[in-house]
Amino acid sequence: MDVRFLVHFALPAPHLDDASVPDASPQMATIRKSGSGWQALIRKKQYTGPKAKTFPTKNQAQLWADVVERSLQPPKRLTDTPPKIFQEAIEAYIEGPLKHHRSGHNEKYPLQVTANSWLGGVPLNELSIRHLAVWRDERLIKVKANTVMRELRILRVLLDWAKDELGCELKENPARELKVRGTSDARIPHLTQEEERRLLQELSHCRNLEHKRLVQLALATAMRRSELLSLKWSDLDLNQGLARLNRKGCAAQGRQQSQRLVPLSRSAIKLLKQYPKREVDVLGITASASRHAFNRAKQAAGLKSLHFHDLRHIAISRMWNEGMNVIEISTASGHKDLRMLMRYSHYLPA
Repeated sequence: MDVRFLVHFALPAPHLDDASVPDASPQMATIRKSGSGWQALIRKKQYTGPKAKTFPTKNQAQLWADVVERSLQPPKRLTDTPPKIFQEAIEAYIEGPLKHHRSGHNEKYPLQVTANSWLGGVPLNELSIRHLAVWRDERLIKVKANTVMRELRILRVLLDWAKDELGCELKENPARELKVRGTSDARIPHLTQEEERRLLQELSHCRNLEHKRLVQLALATAMRRSELLSLKWSDLDLNQGLARLNRKGCAAQGRQQSQRLVPLSRSAIKLLKQYPKREVDVLGITASASRHAFNRAKQAAGLKSLHFHDLRHIAISRMWNEGMNVIEISTASGHKDLRMLMRYSHYLPA
């Protein structure tokens, strides 16, 4: 037999035009030529949306059909089981939502301490207010009441997340009912001109002058450390005296970003005009480096009780002393609640 005849016989029959043959792929939709476009037909009874749609190209019709097909597939079974003990929930929280919180680096350490304590071994379905009360009393022996209250707020958010999003066996959030006595907001930060001079003098001894600039800007703008360190030159309009700030949501608010325009004082504009523009960021230092430098400087200046966040209190108090009104100060500080703004406002002698 002629070999050429065998080869010719083995070849598939020539394809007909795409317009006359529906798509043969194993799917629920049929793709066919329709006028000058391509039509996708859905034939599944459980699909209650539009049964047919026409698109300019075959690829668009196929894409729409694939999306509908995937939406009708049964959901896959979940393989990860919810945490059973408190330690597992804490570890999942640290590896999950905490990475996106603006103060996650501050919350991580106390959470790790709690996870490694006896409280971390308590089953979540047995966790009660009595467990947290014992934990609270133990912590009060080592740290101040305000510190315990801050750590308790973190646990409240964590347990809500574990219950609502991980499906942990928690009937209620026991941290919501626990009280911490002895908390107080009586601390009133104050910095005299002489103390400020000593602090800035110590910071000027650092190899990197950005540490001194950070403190100067904090006192001139009332911005938080994280806001100042993330500030870029493209966020500033020194001619108009404005700064655009981007800020992550807090733990209780999720991952959304907030943005606001901050009016800059004359002293802040004067400082910024003096700084070199070598980098994208206004201040080219990390949060960790700034903490170490500030702690060393305050110790050397004899200001052991001073915290960096106190500079925000001091700056807002100075704004009141300079005659700025509530609207102007709240716009600069970002406080939406007048009660919170008053917590940051302290009387200063003229």
